Amino acid sequence: MIKVKILNMKSFLKVVNQCVGRIMVVSPDGKRTDINGCTGIQRKLQAEYLENGKCLPLTLEFDYPTDYFAVVSYYAGDC
Repeated sequence: MIKVKILNMKSFLKVVNQCVGRIMVVSPDGKRTDINGCTGIQRKLQAEYLENGKCLPLTLEFDYPTDYFAVVSYYAGDC
């Protein structure tokens, strides 16, 4: 599990959609929602991102270590 602040939603979602497993957003109440390839949920995240002034804090869980490393590598390069 990692906590990130998304500053470029378009690039973040591009990386997420290239992953092979589920990318789960964990809400404060513990609910887990897969965002990989789920356009409806991704639209909701984009709306939250814009409402928050183009910054969106997320807690993420991954099925596969390769997906984790892909997102972490993106995040390290984007910040």
